[in-house]
Amino acid sequence: MIAEEAGVAEALIFRYFGSKRRLFSEAVDLSGARMVDGIARILEDDTLAPPLALRALLLYYLDTLVRHPDLAKMVFLVSAELDDPELREAYTPHQERALHLIAHAVKRWQERGLLRPDPSPRAAAWLILGSYHTLALMKHSGRLDEVNVDLAVALVQPFIAPEQERASTQEENPQESV
Repeated sequence: MIAEEAGVAEALIFRYFGSKRRLFSEAVDLSGARMVDGIARILEDDTLAPPLALRALLLYYLDTLVRHPDLAKMVFLVSAELDDPELREAYTPHQERALHLIAHAVKRWQERGLLRPDPSPRAAAWLILGSYHTLALMKHSGRLDEVNVDLAVALVQPFIAPEQERASTQEENPQESV
């Protein structure tokens, strides 16, 4: 199928990559690099407030899942095979780069008073990166129509808002602060 789409003989694909596993690892490496480059482009915008950045990250991933129909399947194949050293070597550098980029943005927002200071930037990065797996599961299950990015951002807003913002919201809506 890959050889057919590339317009070459299957033997040429195997000659170049050596095995299906190596071909898959190369695809994981390329896909991982592209995904993380997209995350970097979004997070390099210092003007985005945390909710807008989260919204942009979710929309970027949704768009990527729609444009690349087999990506959700790849996400789960990679997750299931991370004990394979070759695949781990192809995937984990991109995971670490994504976690670093997101954690750095979280720390920057905390320092600016845009996010509450108590969550660990690394833990927050894992949760955001984990949302990508949730979206991949929804795509793979045929449930992307149930995704509402604005509602997802609104649901996490009370948990990420700085202390003064949460306090003013509770003063405006005392019945909601039960």
